[in-house]
Amino acid sequence: MHIPFILITLLSLLISPALQATTIYSWIDCDGVVHFSDQPTDKATVYQFDSLPSAASAASPTTSALIPSESTKTPDAAPAASIRLLSPMHEQTLRDNEGIIAISAIANRKMDQGHNVQLLLDGKAYGHPQSSLSWHLINIERGSHQLQVQLLKYGKVIASSKSITVYLHQASVIQRKPPAIKTK
Repeated sequence: MHIPFILITLLSLLISPALQATTIYSWIDCDGVVHFSDQPTDKATVYQFDSLPSAASAASPTTSALIPSESTKTPDAAPAASIRLLSPMHEQTLRDNEGIIAISAIANRKMDQGHNVQLLLDGKAYGHPQSSLSWHLINIERGSHQLQVQLLKYGKVIASSKSITVYLHQASVIQRKPPAIKTK
């Protein structure tokens, strides 16, 4: 009984926005902020649209022209290359008798197209540049060590992480307890 009334109401709500003409006003304030409104102001640019886009055509060229897409952004807008160490943390104490240090880093570039990373241990290159962002160092002597990673593109350094200090502790041979003597 009420279904025809509800159906007609819903259809009229869907059709009515498509029948309206729309005027939008745009202006830039003294701080350089762009404003959009349906109310006219002084020095506003007028945009006239014949109809509002429906939900099905929300991605039409009219609306997408107002929002810059990824393909229209200039290469200058790309973020600067960066790399940083995830682990170990700065001034972290590591306890390992074999002198093992596990290192991981993160970069905002994919490790392809000539991108590599170089690990610096105590200011000197450790191993060769690689595409992996993790290292497993073995037989590192006890004490404090400086760690840093560099992001390379075709061998040229394009970004460096902050240098961190880690402290590697190993059990001393002098302090080890002798094996218990078993008596018969």
